[in-house]
Amino acid sequence: MNDPADTATDDVVPVVQAESVAERVTVGLTASLGAILGALVIGGIILVISGENPFAAYGAIIDGSLGSKFAIGETLARAAPLAIVGYGAAVALRAGLISLGAQGQVIAGAIGALVTAQLLEGAPAPVAIPVVAAGGAFFGAIWVLIPALLRAHLRVNEILSTLLFTEFAALLIEYLLNGPLKEDAAITPKSDAFPDSARLGLVVEGTRFHAGVIVALAIGIVFALWIRSVPGFRYDLFGENPRLAGSLGVSPNRVIVNSLLISGAAAGVVGWIQAAGLLDRVYVDIAEDLGFFGLVVAFLGGARPAGIAAAALLFGGLQAGGLSMQSSEGIPATLSDVIQALILLGFSVRYAPQIARLLRRAVRTMPLIRGNPPVAAGGEG
Repeated sequence: MNDPADTATDDVVPVVQAESVAERVTVGLTASLGAILGALVIGGIILVISGENPFAAYGAIIDGSLGSKFAIGETLARAAPLAIVGYGAAVALRAGLISLGAQGQVIAGAIGALVTAQLLEGAPAPVAIPVVAAGGAFFGAIWVLIPALLRAHLRVNEILSTLLFTEFAALLIEYLLNGPLKEDAAITPKSDAFPDSARLGLVVEGTRFHAGVIVALAIGIVFALWIRSVPGFRYDLFGENPRLAGSLGVSPNRVIVNSLLISGAAAGVVGWIQAAGLLDRVYVDIAEDLGFFGLVVAFLGGARPAGIAAAALLFGGLQAGGLSMQSSEGIPATLSDVIQALILLGFSVRYAPQIARLLRRAVRTMPLIRGNPPVAAGGEG
């Protein structure tokens, strides 16, 4: 027979937990809205001082990001690569590693996808598309292999080495698109167009909503499953406490190398979807600022799947809306960038604790910090 006291406790605990969750959600939403409102007020003051109508400007941002089928497609097309880079960066962040090389890995992935597509010219689309995608991911991962090995075996800081490899990638694509991979009749540096069978088609005609957005959604689901798996837990444990993870048999070298390779492969996939889904060829500036903003998205999203998706959509919407603000209201691009930066700053302040938490993980595993003893290699990984 059940004890009445136990029954009462069982009834009360879910209620208390539900109230606690509701309270956290309410406080979180209130703080987020407050941060956004504060940023909008400051941005409005700047717009008024500059002689612009803040209500028209903010209306243009909303209209340009959500106001039509084309606007929504533009927001999604801009959010997808940021989300994928963010998911890859989050794997490294959860293991306490910060890669600043996603920009170069996106370039490497685009080159790899192009070369693979040219080798497979004439192959049917069901064969060409997945193999070209794998080519992009492989080249992105290869581009971070040396920094990963240097970090794992020689304790060379991955922030510096991956940043250096980004410069190498920028020089390489300049050379290739002015030489071996340049389209014959082109005046400016650009590659030949992707073969038709290797292109990612549009999901919604009349927009830029291409199949790469679906790829981003699939990668997000895989990432959500991975962080709940045993390997995902090992990477988290290493990021939180490297010495404890080492004592429990987690191989630090394997975690370091694998997490950086995964982040590189994700960036390489972005190179593929940008080249094969959005631009149909490779340009020198194909990576734009995707690597940098993708890392910011990962931080803002707390290295969590839903958070990264939300942050990527915010970035995508602001970028699409910012263009609309410039074109429809005639607001200068620099002022538009300032308004977007203020809104992002508001979110950054709101989510400062989770950003600080991820940075603390990086500090714990950073090899150049005095007092961080080397973690014993070995274990299962």
